[in-house]
Amino acid sequence: MLTREAVLRQIDADRVIPIQELVGVLYDHRLRMPLRFCHRGREYDVVELLGAFRESTSPPSMLYLVRVREGSVFALYLDLTEPVALGGQTFWRGQWVLHFQVEEEEPMLVDIRLKQIADFHGHLCPDLALGYRVSQYALERLTIALMSGTLLRVVAENTTSAIDAIQYITGCTLGNRRLLVRDWGKHVYTFLSGEAEGLRLSLRPGVLPENPEMAELERKIQAGQATLLETARYQTLLDQRITFILDTPAETLFAARYLPVGWPSDSVATGLACCEICGEPVLETHLLLQNSRRCCLACLSDTLPARALI
Repeated sequence: MLTREAVLRQIDADRVIPIQELVGVLYDHRLRMPLRFCHRGREYDVVELLGAFRESTSPPSMLYLVRVREGSVFALYLDLTEPVALGGQTFWRGQWVLHFQVEEEEPMLVDIRLKQIADFHGHLCPDLALGYRVSQYALERLTIALMSGTLLRVVAENTTSAIDAIQYITGCTLGNRRLLVRDWGKHVYTFLSGEAEGLRLSLRPGVLPENPEMAELERKIQAGQATLLETARYQTLLDQRITFILDTPAETLFAARYLPVGWPSDSVATGLACCEICGEPVLETHLLLQNSRRCCLACLSDTLPARALI
Protein backbone atom coordinates (compact mmCIF):
# COMPACT_ATOMS: atom_id res chain seq x y z
CA MET A 1 0.00 0.00 0.00
CA LEU A 2 1.39 3.38 -0.99
CA THR A 3 2.17 5.87 1.75
CA ARG A 4 0.98 9.47 1.41
CA GLU A 5 4.50 10.52 0.40
CA ALA A 6 4.63 7.77 -2.24
CA VAL A 7 1.23 8.87 -3.60
CA LEU A 8 2.50 12.44 -4.01
CA ARG A 9 5.62 11.17 -5.80
CA GLN A 10 3.43 9.23 -8.23
CA ILE A 11 1.28 12.28 -8.93
CA ASP A 12 4.23 14.59 -9.55
CA ALA A 13 5.73 12.00 -11.92
CA ASP A 14 2.35 11.79 -13.70
CA ARG A 15 2.02 8.09 -12.84
CA VAL A 16 -1.76 8.26 -12.69
CA ILE A 17 -4.67 6.71 -14.61
CA PRO A 18 -6.95 9.48 -15.95
CA ILE A 19 -10.70 8.90 -15.45
CA GLN A 20 -12.55 12.26 -15.69
CA GLU A 21 -16.06 10.92 -15.14
CA LEU A 22 -18.99 12.24 -13.13
CA VAL A 23 -19.73 10.22 -10.00
CA GLY A 24 -22.17 10.23 -7.12
CA VAL A 25 -20.60 10.98 -3.75
CA LEU A 26 -21.80 10.61 -0.16
CA TYR A 27 -20.21 13.57 1.65
CA ASP A 28 -20.02 14.07 5.42
CA HIS A 29 -20.26 17.80 6.18
CA ARG A 30 -19.19 17.30 9.80
CA LEU A 31 -16.01 15.43 8.86
CA ARG A 32 -15.64 17.52 5.69
CA MET A 33 -14.73 14.53 3.55
CA PRO A 34 -16.28 12.06 1.10
CA LEU A 35 -17.37 8.79 2.68
CA ARG A 36 -18.34 6.84 -0.43
CA PHE A 37 -18.56 7.24 -4.20
CA CYS A 38 -20.12 5.24 -6.98
CA HIS A 39 -18.33 4.69 -10.29
CA ARG A 40 -19.73 2.61 -13.14
CA GLY A 41 -22.17 0.82 -10.86
CA ARG A 42 -19.58 -0.03 -8.18
CA GLU A 43 -19.46 1.55 -4.75
CA TYR A 44 -16.16 2.50 -3.12
CA ASP A 45 -15.92 3.12 0.64
CA VAL A 46 -13.40 5.79 1.64
CA VAL A 47 -11.23 4.67 4.57
CA GLU A 48 -8.64 7.47 4.61
CA LEU A 49 -8.44 11.10 3.55
CA LEU A 50 -4.88 11.71 2.34
CA GLY A 51 -5.43 15.40 1.71
CA ALA A 52 -7.93 18.11 0.81
CA PHE A 53 -6.73 20.85 -1.55
CA ARG A 54 -8.38 24.12 -2.55
CA GLU A 55 -7.71 24.14 -6.28
CA SER A 56 -9.28 27.52 -6.97
CA THR A 57 -11.16 30.26 -5.14
CA SER A 58 -13.25 31.67 -8.01
CA PRO A 59 -15.26 29.63 -8.57
CA PRO A 60 -14.47 27.67 -5.41
CA SER A 61 -13.42 24.08 -5.95
CA MET A 62 -11.86 21.34 -3.85
CA LEU A 63 -9.88 18.22 -4.64
CA TYR A 64 -9.89 15.28 -2.22
CA LEU A 65 -7.22 12.60 -2.28
CA VAL A 66 -8.79 9.46 -0.79
CA ARG A 67 -7.88 5.85 -0.15
CA VAL A 68 -10.66 3.29 -0.56
CA ARG A 69 -11.15 0.04 1.32
CA GLU A 70 -9.39 -1.99 -1.39
CA GLY A 71 -6.26 0.16 -0.93
CA SER A 72 -6.40 2.13 -4.17
CA VAL A 73 -6.03 5.93 -4.14
CA PHE A 74 -8.32 8.24 -6.13
CA ALA A 75 -8.64 11.98 -6.65
CA LEU A 76 -12.21 13.31 -6.30
CA TYR A 77 -12.81 16.82 -7.63
CA LEU A 78 -15.73 18.92 -6.41
CA ASP A 79 -16.46 21.35 -9.22
CA LEU A 80 -18.67 24.21 -7.99
CA THR A 81 -19.92 25.99 -11.06
CA GLU A 82 -23.25 27.73 -10.38
CA PRO A 83 -23.90 30.28 -7.60
CA VAL A 84 -27.40 30.16 -6.06
CA ALA A 85 -28.80 33.02 -3.91
CA LEU A 86 -30.94 31.79 -1.03
CA GLY A 87 -32.04 33.72 2.06
CA GLY A 88 -29.53 36.48 1.49
CA GLN A 89 -26.64 34.01 1.21
CA THR A 90 -24.84 32.57 -1.79
CA PHE A 91 -24.59 28.81 -2.17
CA TRP A 92 -22.94 26.84 -4.93
CA ARG A 93 -24.35 24.05 -7.05
CA GLY A 94 -21.75 21.69 -8.40
CA GLN A 95 -20.77 18.20 -9.46
CA TRP A 96 -18.28 15.53 -8.43
CA VAL A 97 -15.68 14.35 -10.90
CA LEU A 98 -13.55 11.24 -10.40
CA HIS A 99 -10.33 12.84 -11.61
CA PHE A 100 -7.81 9.98 -11.64
CA GLN A 101 -6.50 6.87 -9.91
CA VAL A 102 -2.91 6.72 -8.68
CA GLU A 103 -0.81 3.91 -10.11
CA GLU A 104 0.07 1.30 -7.51
CA GLU A 105 3.71 0.48 -8.28
CA GLU A 106 6.41 2.87 -7.11
CA PRO A 107 10.14 2.63 -7.83
CA MET A 108 12.30 2.08 -4.73
CA LEU A 109 13.77 5.44 -3.69
CA VAL A 110 16.14 4.14 -0.99
CA ASP A 111 17.83 0.96 0.16
CA ILE A 112 15.94 -1.55 2.28
CA ARG A 113 17.64 -0.52 5.55
CA LEU A 114 16.57 3.11 5.22
CA LYS A 115 13.11 1.97 4.17
CA GLN A 116 12.86 0.00 7.42
CA ILE A 117 13.86 3.13 9.34
CA ALA A 118 11.27 5.19 7.43
CA ASP A 119 8.60 2.59 8.28
CA PHE A 120 9.63 2.78 11.95
CA HIS A 121 9.60 6.58 11.91
CA GLY A 122 6.43 6.97 9.84
CA HIS A 123 7.80 8.70 6.73
CA LEU A 124 10.99 9.46 4.82
CA CYS A 125 12.39 13.00 5.06
CA PRO A 126 15.75 14.82 4.75
CA ASP A 127 16.33 14.89 8.52
CA LEU A 128 15.82 11.13 8.74
CA ALA A 129 18.33 10.68 5.90
CA LEU A 130 20.84 12.88 7.75
CA GLY A 131 20.47 10.77 10.87
CA TYR A 132 21.00 7.63 8.78
CA ARG A 133 24.16 8.98 7.13
CA VAL A 134 25.71 10.39 10.30
CA SER A 135 25.16 7.10 12.13
CA GLN A 136 26.73 5.09 9.31
CA TYR A 137 29.69 7.48 9.17
CA ALA A 138 30.27 7.30 12.91
CA LEU A 139 30.12 3.50 13.01
CA GLU A 140 32.64 3.31 10.16
CA ARG A 141 35.10 5.60 11.95
CA LEU A 142 34.65 3.88 15.30
CA THR A 143 34.77 0.29 14.03
CA ILE A 144 38.01 -0.68 15.76
CA ALA A 145 37.02 0.86 19.10
CA LEU A 146 33.63 -0.83 19.03
CA MET A 147 35.16 -4.22 18.19
CA SER A 148 36.77 -4.22 21.64
CA GLY A 149 33.34 -4.26 23.23
CA THR A 150 33.20 -0.58 24.12
CA LEU A 151 29.67 0.65 24.70
CA LEU A 152 28.56 3.29 22.22
CA ARG A 153 26.77 6.43 23.40
CA VAL A 154 25.46 9.43 21.49
CA VAL A 155 24.86 13.10 22.25
CA ALA A 156 22.49 14.75 19.75
CA GLU A 157 21.92 18.50 19.57
CA ASN A 158 18.43 18.54 18.02
CA THR A 159 15.04 16.84 18.24
CA THR A 160 14.47 16.31 14.52
CA SER A 161 13.58 13.08 12.72
CA ALA A 162 17.30 12.28 12.66
CA ILE A 163 16.96 11.03 16.24
CA ASP A 164 14.86 8.05 15.17
CA ALA A 165 17.43 7.01 12.57
CA ILE A 166 20.22 7.25 15.15
CA GLN A 167 18.27 5.14 17.62
CA TYR A 168 17.49 2.53 14.97
CA ILE A 169 21.04 2.26 13.56
CA THR A 170 23.13 2.53 16.74
CA GLY A 171 20.83 0.96 19.30
CA CYS A 172 21.40 4.01 21.51
CA THR A 173 17.99 5.11 22.77
CA LEU A 174 16.53 7.45 25.35
CA GLY A 175 15.13 4.43 27.16
CA ASN A 176 18.47 2.64 27.59
CA ARG A 177 20.12 5.94 28.59
CA ARG A 178 22.74 5.75 25.85
CA LEU A 179 21.27 8.71 23.95
CA LEU A 180 21.42 12.22 25.37
CA VAL A 181 19.42 14.91 23.56
CA ARG A 182 20.19 18.61 23.91
CA ASP A 183 17.78 20.55 21.72
CA TRP A 184 20.03 23.30 20.39
CA GLY A 185 18.59 23.02 16.88
CA LYS A 186 21.90 21.93 15.33
CA HIS A 187 22.76 18.87 13.25
CA VAL A 188 25.65 18.07 15.55
CA TYR A 189 26.18 14.58 16.93
CA THR A 190 28.89 13.31 19.26
CA PHE A 191 29.56 9.56 19.37
CA LEU A 192 31.40 8.23 22.42
CA SER A 193 33.13 4.87 22.29
CA GLY A 194 35.10 5.31 25.52
CA GLU A 195 35.53 7.56 28.50
CA ALA A 196 38.22 9.91 27.17
CA GLU A 197 36.89 11.53 24.01
CA GLY A 198 34.08 11.55 21.50
CA LEU A 199 33.75 11.82 17.73
CA ARG A 200 31.90 15.05 16.96
CA LEU A 201 30.17 15.14 13.56
CA SER A 202 28.54 18.40 12.45
CA LEU A 203 26.71 19.31 9.27
CA ARG A 204 28.96 21.54 7.16
CA PRO A 205 27.72 25.11 6.49
CA GLY A 206 26.17 25.51 3.04
CA VAL A 207 26.22 21.81 2.17
CA LEU A 208 22.42 21.91 1.90
CA PRO A 209 21.81 25.17 0.01
CA GLU A 210 18.52 27.01 0.36
CA ASN A 211 15.91 26.27 -2.30
CA PRO A 212 13.54 29.27 -2.78
CA GLU A 213 10.93 27.14 -4.58
CA MET A 214 10.94 24.60 -1.77
CA ALA A 215 10.67 27.31 0.88
CA GLU A 216 7.72 28.97 -0.87
CA LEU A 217 5.88 25.66 -1.30
CA GLU A 218 6.49 24.81 2.36
CA ARG A 219 5.03 28.17 3.36
CA LYS A 220 1.91 27.54 1.25
CA ILE A 221 1.48 24.02 2.63
CA GLN A 222 1.76 25.23 6.23
CA ALA A 223 -0.79 27.97 5.48
CA GLY A 224 -3.19 25.46 3.91
CA GLN A 225 -2.98 27.23 0.53
CA ALA A 226 -1.17 24.62 -1.58
CA THR A 227 -2.90 22.78 -4.41
CA LEU A 228 -2.47 19.05 -4.94
CA LEU A 229 0.10 19.57 -7.69
CA GLU A 230 2.05 22.03 -5.54
CA THR A 231 2.05 19.55 -2.67
CA ALA A 232 3.22 16.80 -5.02
CA ARG A 233 5.95 19.08 -6.37
CA TYR A 234 7.11 19.76 -2.80
CA GLN A 235 7.41 16.01 -2.22
CA THR A 236 9.60 15.72 -5.33
CA LEU A 237 11.87 18.50 -4.05
CA LEU A 238 12.11 16.68 -0.71
CA ASP A 239 13.04 13.49 -2.55
CA GLN A 240 15.75 15.35 -4.48
CA ARG A 241 17.22 16.62 -1.22
CA ILE A 242 17.06 13.11 0.27
CA THR A 243 18.83 11.69 -2.79
CA PHE A 244 21.52 14.37 -2.49
CA ILE A 245 22.08 13.51 1.17
CA LEU A 246 22.32 9.79 0.40
CA ASP A 247 24.66 10.22 -2.60
CA THR A 248 27.03 12.85 -1.20
CA PRO A 249 30.22 11.51 0.46
CA ALA A 250 29.98 11.63 4.25
CA GLU A 251 33.17 13.71 4.43
CA THR A 252 31.44 16.38 2.33
CA LEU A 253 28.31 16.38 4.50
CA PHE A 254 29.91 16.33 7.93
CA ALA A 255 32.92 17.93 9.60
CA ALA A 256 34.60 15.52 12.03
CA ARG A 257 36.82 16.08 15.04
CA TYR A 258 37.61 14.38 18.33
CA LEU A 259 37.14 16.19 21.63
CA PRO A 260 36.89 15.46 25.36
CA VAL A 261 33.31 14.72 26.40
CA GLY A 262 31.78 14.08 29.79
CA TRP A 263 28.78 11.85 30.35
CA PRO A 264 26.27 12.29 33.18
CA SER A 265 26.01 9.68 35.92
CA ASP A 266 24.36 6.43 34.82
CA SER A 267 22.70 5.86 38.18
CA VAL A 268 19.14 4.68 37.64
CA ALA A 269 16.54 5.15 40.36
CA THR A 270 13.14 3.51 40.16
CA GLY A 271 11.80 4.63 43.54
CA LEU A 272 8.76 6.90 43.40
CA ALA A 273 7.57 9.56 45.79
CA CYS A 274 4.68 11.99 45.49
CA CYS A 275 5.15 15.65 44.72
CA GLU A 276 3.77 17.68 47.61
CA ILE A 277 2.18 20.22 45.24
CA CYS A 278 0.44 18.20 42.50
CA GLY A 279 0.38 14.88 44.34
CA GLU A 280 1.62 12.89 41.33
CA PRO A 281 4.24 10.12 41.68
CA VAL A 282 7.73 11.24 40.62
CA LEU A 283 11.12 9.53 40.47
CA GLU A 284 12.79 10.37 43.78
CA THR A 285 15.87 11.63 41.93
CA HIS A 286 13.70 14.27 40.22
CA LEU A 287 12.21 15.83 43.35
CA LEU A 288 13.58 19.15 44.60
CA LEU A 289 13.12 20.89 47.92
CA GLN A 290 11.15 24.15 47.71
CA ASN A 291 9.90 25.96 50.84
CA SER A 292 10.42 22.76 52.88
CA ARG A 293 8.27 20.79 50.44
CA ARG A 294 9.47 18.17 47.96
CA CYS A 295 8.11 19.01 44.52
CA CYS A 296 8.54 18.00 40.90
CA LEU A 297 10.18 20.05 38.16
CA ALA A 298 6.84 20.68 36.44
CA CYS A 299 5.41 22.40 39.50
CA LEU A 300 8.59 24.37 40.05
CA SER A 301 8.50 25.68 36.48
CA ASP A 302 4.81 26.61 36.69
CA THR A 303 3.92 24.26 33.81
CA LEU A 304 1.30 22.30 35.71
CA PRO A 305 -1.70 24.51 34.72
CA ALA A 306 -0.74 24.38 31.03
CA ARG A 307 -0.12 20.65 31.22
CA ALA A 308 -3.51 20.05 32.84
CA LEU A 309 -5.25 21.69 29.86
CA ILE A 310 -3.71 19.33 27.28
